[in-house]
Amino acid sequence: MTDDGIVERVRVLAREHRLPPPAPSEAVTELEALVGRPVPGLLRRLYVEVADGGFGPDLRVVSLTGTGRWYSDEESLLQLARGFEDSGLQAPYPPRHTVPLVTLGCAVWWFCGFSTPQGRMRGWEPSARCERHCFFPERFTLAEWLTDRLDGNRTFPGPPPLTDCPECG
Repeated sequence: MTDDGIVERVRVLAREHRLPPPAPSEAVTELEALVGRPVPGLLRRLYVEVADGGFGPDLRVVSLTGTGRWYSDEESLLQLARGFEDSGLQAPYPPRHTVPLVTLGCAVWWFCGFSTPQGRMRGWEPSARCERHCFFPERFTLAEWLTDRLDGNRTFPGPPPLTDCPECG
């Protein structure tokens, strides 16, 4: 599905579920400054053209700004990005160029990488692997992930096969 097709499908969901109005473009600029990379084009369009959060899997993508409507345990993506920036966390914790988009509960998250224009998805599943391997790349981009979800599939972050790491096994 094209980006235009995804935006249109999410626009329909936004109307049906009365999602918040779009975020100001200045909020995207602030996020880019915090992350140090441009927001993938599709994600930018969804936030500034369609809705400030609430779209995506189970209508739970975190709001970019503090809309007053929480779609996870976090108020906003900007708040999360500031927290990662201020935390000083080192690997295996999420690299600076990734942002959390959706929590599935039990500390399981979907992240979007900003290191490519397509936004490679990443999973965070701390109970599936040791601390060094709980954050892992996924096989799909943001557009592929959203299309899969819009088509009704419920993909869960899938850690890579077990390694020879004694802490993972």
